[in-house]
Amino acid sequence: MSLEALAFAGLVALGMPVSPPAAAGEAPPLAAAPESAIAVGHAYHRGELAYRRQDYAEALAWFRLAGDRGSAAAQNYLGWLYVNGWGARRNYDEAMRWYRRSAAQENALGENYVGWMYQHGWGVAQNYGEAMDWYRRAAAHGSAEAERHIGFLYRNGCGVEADNGEALAWLRKAASRNDATAQSTVGWMYQKGLGVDLDYAEAMRWYRLAAEQGNVDAAYSIGILYENGWGVAADLDAARRWMEKSAGAGNPEAKDWLASH
Repeated sequence: MSLEALAFAGLVALGMPVSPPAAAGEAPPLAAAPESAIAVGHAYHRGELAYRRQDYAEALAWFRLAGDRGSAAAQNYLGWLYVNGWGARRNYDEAMRWYRRSAAQENALGENYVGWMYQHGWGVAQNYGEAMDWYRRAAAHGSAEAERHIGFLYRNGCGVEADNGEALAWLRKAASRNDATAQSTVGWMYQKGLGVDLDYAEAMRWYRLAAEQGNVDAAYSIGILYENGWGVAADLDAARRWMEKSAGAGNPEAKDWLASH
């Protein structure tokens, strides 16, 4: 049975209003057929369920059905599956094709991943300028991840002149949207005095925000601050507790610290 037929059967089982499925190549425009939009949502939901149980081949099939009918969220999943080689052979060209379809709808996640592909040269020639352009589009549509990526490009001088002040400004934007990696990086910049005056207390504040979201690097850094008495009273017991949290989540640096203390 085709996926189109499965989706149709699923809608019937759910008691949703449907019309007979169209023949191949004859699917009506979504705007003209509300029941088609329901079918897209059903296919996407089935894809998510398959993805969560790590049945990536089935997820790929359901997401393709939804993606072909215009679901930007499904298109993003397809790009992710092809990038990782889950459910199919790794195929950066195919991943980029799906991300571009999502980005063409001004989907922030799709735009961000088009930028990511350009940054790494996956499916396209590496081009930091193109990456920056796509990240900026995604950031304009509310992507904290894209704001973080822009910050890293400025911090590392990739495609632009290295500028810690500009990097920090973009990382703060992402951090304000609760991006844990950005929060941890802002803390690190305060700890090192990069783009801002060195301030251990402010570093600790940002690390704690990131650690509350489970960021293992932030937990490790909090342990370092406690070990050295930077911004807080030195407390090796507190340092150990934070290192244990970080190590327990898989941070090798924290494991090394525990082995040597």
